[in-house]
Amino acid sequence: MYYLKRFSKGDRFFIACRRNYNPRKYPVSRKVLWGGANVLYFCPEAIFLDLNIKNKLHCIKKSLFPHFFTIFFSIFSIALVIQFLTSEFFIFTKIRQLLCTTLITTCIFSILLKNKKVLLYNYLAALLPLLSLLFLKITADKPLPASDAAFYITFCLAITNTGFLLYYYTSYTRYAKIFFLPAFLFQLLCFIFSLLVWGYYAASGQFPNAAALLAFLQTNPSEALEYLQTNFTTITFVLFIGLILTYLSWITCFIKRLTALKITLLPLLLLVLISTGNLWTLYRSTDNFLVNIFRETQTALHNYDSFAQQKAARQKALASLAELNSASASGAYFLVIGESQNKDHMSAYGYERPTTPWLNSMTDQKNFFLFQNAYACHSHTVPVLTYALTAKNQYNALALENAASIIEVAQAAGFQTVWISNQVKYSAWDTPVSVIADQAQTQYWLNGHLGETTQTTRYDLSLVDVLKTLPLADKTLVVLHLMGNHGSYQERYPHKFQRWFNTGKGRNIDTYDNSILYNDYVMQNLFQFIEQLPGFQGLVYFSDHADDVDANLSHDSSRFTFNMVHIPFYAYFSEAYAQNNPQVIDACRQNRSAYFTNDLIFDTMTDIMQIHLPALKKENSLANKNYQHTQADLKTLYGKKSLSEDCK
Repeated sequence: MYYLKRFSKGDRFFIACRRNYNPRKYPVSRKVLWGGANVLYFCPEAIFLDLNIKNKLHCIKKSLFPHFFTIFFSIFSIALVIQFLTSEFFIFTKIRQLLCTTLITTCIFSILLKNKKVLLYNYLAALLPLLSLLFLKITADKPLPASDAAFYITFCLAITNTGFLLYYYTSYTRYAKIFFLPAFLFQLLCFIFSLLVWGYYAASGQFPNAAALLAFLQTNPSEALEYLQTNFTTITFVLFIGLILTYLSWITCFIKRLTALKITLLPLLLLVLISTGNLWTLYRSTDNFLVNIFRETQTALHNYDSFAQQKAARQKALASLAELNSASASGAYFLVIGESQNKDHMSAYGYERPTTPWLNSMTDQKNFFLFQNAYACHSHTVPVLTYALTAKNQYNALALENAASIIEVAQAAGFQTVWISNQVKYSAWDTPVSVIADQAQTQYWLNGHLGETTQTTRYDLSLVDVLKTLPLADKTLVVLHLMGNHGSYQERYPHKFQRWFNTGKGRNIDTYDNSILYNDYVMQNLFQFIEQLPGFQGLVYFSDHADDVDANLSHDSSRFTFNMVHIPFYAYFSEAYAQNNPQVIDACRQNRSAYFTNDLIFDTMTDIMQIHLPALKKENSLANKNYQHTQADLKTLYGKKSLSEDCK
């Protein structure tokens, strides 16, 4: 017997048979054709029960199509619950994108549930990694406002909907198969990004921020490798690769099943409307904590670019200040920039190990000043030196592109400028530091890798050898940028300076202390040479930032501690300079215990060199008796942390 019945797309059915029906003897041939095609059944012994027509053909069908409004109001109810958890009326102020996202997500869920569960599972596999970042943000940082959480959820839904709409377009024509690759890559990249954020959280205990991303963009492959080796184990890498391969296998399996699956096709116009609404919602929901990290990073890079582009305008403005050349003091001035040096590991500041024997001996010298309470203005090199070497600081409203650099000001005042560095010249982007260094009339770059590595071919003592070959003009500013105590610490000193090894404090602390000892030796040799120079006037030393080596946190600002900004700062002046500028000597003596942040180095250095800029405030210079800053009003981390929060 043959039974002909028309079924709808996606229907399920069953056949009721006689008691003596043998399915092995009389198999039921059944096939559901998509698009409402006729279905032919061959079953000689089957009886189909019909509730409407007795003893006639009957099929009890069960549709998987969910109740549209049930899903819609379920999703919207979650938003209402969030509304009650906050005083912000985001439901009413952002009602359009919220409703649009809810509607689109409901439509997609309806399509997924009507077809195969594999679609639903893959949708959740794409959505949940992104949503998990919300959990990290709440766990790692201070409590997140409920409205911010709601907008991020909206963003995640819109992102996931975008990927599945690309998958959905592939079902229309064979030409639409080109959407498979972008949809595949889109989903995989979202998962890898989420996994990287989880990895960063596992290493630092913090959610990434713009400063961390900016530091990553300004690093180089070797420095990145050093960071990974310090913070991740081999097991971590294996787990990371394993998760990616597992997820890749899942997506590949999903695509194979998707290509064999017939999906309910919506009218093309309706699909276009859904896609347009989803893109609009995605755009309007980008104001969330994750996207804002990239926006802040982009703003910083734009400011750096503007600084380089405004070089000519700054030089023209300085050239108009004729009094700079006549008022400045002649002679040779040396500004030495250390790297990652923590004063808490220097015996001159009270550390139990004798890591700075030369500096200890200098503390009793006349015209030598060891400043006790110096802090870095940030925990990363580029943000620190961007402020320390320009007129921009945390306490003024001067735009970075309009902030003159110490090199520009010195040249306008008639100084010959020299930059000697053992660091790489460029990183991923030309930062203000590289722009400032490139303005010097004479440049020596001992590390010839040009941004490819942080590995040094020479130790810092080689800077002194270069300096010995340097002819000095009547008025000279020499800036020396050391590799200092940058990780990996064991690469910063010769083997003969390995004084501490297997002492029980840990390899990290031992190698760091060895690098401090070698830095002290470098500064001793530098001082002994420049002190004998006929035109020597003054030496100023400061570190860009410190490393929290005790907690093994390096200087990552996303897991900030005040140990990352405890820096050494000291100065020495010749007797001739002291006699000609007694007001500077008196001010330095008066301010030895004053609190200070190194974004004010520009003000202090110009004061020492007797370069008087009208725009500078006297209360910002440690070399001025009018210095007024206290621990209560000074900041670090670009104004985010007050020094009064530091409990030493």
